Amino acid sequence: MKRPSVEKLVLARIEERGRGSVLTPRDFRDLGSRGAVAVALHRLVKKEVLRNIGNGLYFFPELGGMFGESIAGTHEIVAAIAKRDGITIRETHAYAANITGISTQVPTRVAFQTDGRSRKIRLRPMRPGGRANEIILRRTSSRYMRARTEVGYLVIQGLRDYGRKNIGKEEYAELLRRLPPGGKEDLKEDLDIAPVWIADIMRRLIAEAP
Repeated sequence: MKRPSVEKLVLARIEERGRGSVLTPRDFRDLGSRGAVAVALHRLVKKEVLRNIGNGLYFFPELGGMFGESIAGTHEIVAAIAKRDGITIRETHAYAANITGISTQVPTRVAFQTDGRSRKIRLRPMRPGGRANEIILRRTSSRYMRARTEVGYLVIQGLRDYGRKNIGKEEYAELLRRLPPGGKEDLKEDLDIAPVWIADIMRRLIAEAP
């Protein structure tokens, strides 16, 4: 039986991952040579199955909605870069504070911390006539990058950014409200790397979370 073409194999892998996925050539390296995969991806972009968003990243857009095709989410893009480059990428202190609800201030620049090299990643516009996007990676040696769970990392970094003196009843209540199901188990995993005052808040969250 004739083996399917690399293009068909690549398309099957893309469909398996599902719409909204961000992929890199690394995701298909078991399906053919580097050159064959590159040709397959180029053809799928020409057929408008995929969108080449730059920096070796390909987006499989969702269809429909008010504005037609969806755009790739920042976190999906960052996750694809981290997987491809074998690095850890996580939110900055300011983003963590906003995501956890500790702070209502929205960071004006899309920046992340990494244990890889510092760089700017420029992406093509997601839609015709749209603006180009830029993701900033800043190298850090912070021990908090070693957090075992995403919830633990976000809580620790969010509290560090906002500051001990600024955490009142309202901030704590919002943090408790936003803690996801199973979040307290994640917090237990990262208690040992948190500063003493943050660990105290984490223990309170663990005790009071549903």
